[in-house]
Amino acid sequence: MSLAAHPNWIYIVASGALFWLTYAVLIETLRRVLVTWDGGDSRRLSFMTVARLWSISNFGRYVPGKVWGIGAMATMANKAGIGGVAAAGSAVLNTIVNIATGLLVAIIAGWRSFDVISRGKTGVGIAVVVVALAGILALPLALPKMLDIVRRFTGRTISISNVPHRSVYWSLAGNLLSWVLYGAAFRTFVYGVLGSAPGSFVDYVTAYAWPYILGYLAVFVPGGLGVRELALAAALTTLGVASPRQAALVSVTSRLWLTVLELLPGLLFLAAGARSRSKATPLDGSTR
Repeated sequence: MSLAAHPNWIYIVASGALFWLTYAVLIETLRRVLVTWDGGDSRRLSFMTVARLWSISNFGRYVPGKVWGIGAMATMANKAGIGGVAAAGSAVLNTIVNIATGLLVAIIAGWRSFDVISRGKTGVGIAVVVVALAGILALPLALPKMLDIVRRFTGRTISISNVPHRSVYWSLAGNLLSWVLYGAAFRTFVYGVLGSAPGSFVDYVTAYAWPYILGYLAVFVPGGLGVRELALAAALTTLGVASPRQAALVSVTSRLWLTVLELLPGLLFLAAGARSRSKATPLDGSTR
């Protein structure tokens, strides 16, 4: 395959809409986890309130260490009347489940091509699937200990005696659906950039999931910059859906597009908040 870029902005914009739909699923998942964990009323905790928490705390993933997003969410949650423990715990829960389900989906979706990716080590893939499944099923019991470890390293009090099982199940369902939507959004984006998207749908789920996970696990690299792009280019070429030059083009342009899509909602929420505060403050600086 030669480098053939045929940008189709209808498909690129459509991919953006699908990515934002995925974010909406993740936000609603977080809302339901928070309601279950905090014992709150779903009517009190609106979608837009959680969307603001989720969008602004997303800036934390672009800071080395990536734990800042959890602290930011806990702080903003307190101001919104949500329990800080529930907010921090929910953020940790969703992160763990997101990575675990992403790993599981990537292996299952890419099982047909896993032998190629692993260079014939299919047995390793079977072992990884078993471990991932066991880890997911054990989450309700293991999460309290994980949160205690986080507390020791961060100094934040996130000690809880029991993680609501319903919170885990909501998180599992929402994150599994989000990976499927990510695959659809990514395939639409590739079609928009290259003018074609050869290969099966599961190839794109696999190609998106692996680099995302590797980029996130590169804890001290802001936003997984570089790690994700190299892994994405390698996945696309290994799966045979793009030439090396096409894969490099998709990797770079998808990074730029996704950065805009991830940061824009948070910036809009910050701008809306600043505008509301300016309207609430009299021009002479006096308070009422």
